[in-house]
Amino acid sequence: MSAGRLLGFRLVAAVLLPGCLVSQEDHIIQPLPPLMNQPPRILENLLQPASRFFTVRNGTDCPNLSFLAPVSDPDVGDTLIYNFYVDPDVFPAFVKQATIPLNGEADRSDPANYEVSFATPGPLQQPGDHVVEVLVSDGALVNREPQPRKVTLLDGGTALDPTYAVTYAWTVTVVAGPCPPPP
Repeated sequence: MSAGRLLGFRLVAAVLLPGCLVSQEDHIIQPLPPLMNQPPRILENLLQPASRFFTVRNGTDCPNLSFLAPVSDPDVGDTLIYNFYVDPDVFPAFVKQATIPLNGEADRSDPANYEVSFATPGPLQQPGDHVVEVLVSDGALVNREPQPRKVTLLDGGTALDPTYAVTYAWTVTVVAGPCPPPP
């Protein structure tokens, strides 16, 4: 290739190539799509009883046994639903269901709670080992399975947003007999 031809080729390339680098379309920045749901969590360092395994007596004079599970959800507008189960592998129905009120913060001010009185008949009256489980969900459950929610996208279409559930379980050994008098 002669020097004149090479110079001509470079000149043509220098004129045409910048046209390929300049954007040929206008892109308008669209708003971001809605954030997807984030899972709630049980604040394990604040649980009551604090131990996962413990023993109690079942006498009618024994104090009430309280289970408290403080919760957090980064989606401050989500209503949290909780269910307590006693021996869920044998009795799948919940013994208590309630909602945790919104407070505008991730850490909710009210915990999931369940109180057992040994003065009245209940599932923890029988001596032996029992499992008490709390299940916290940020949406509807069907047979303990979170059901996704339908959300509207920016283009008018729809998508499924996951719903989450978290659990915690205590193992309670119930021993027959009255409680010792308080000191």
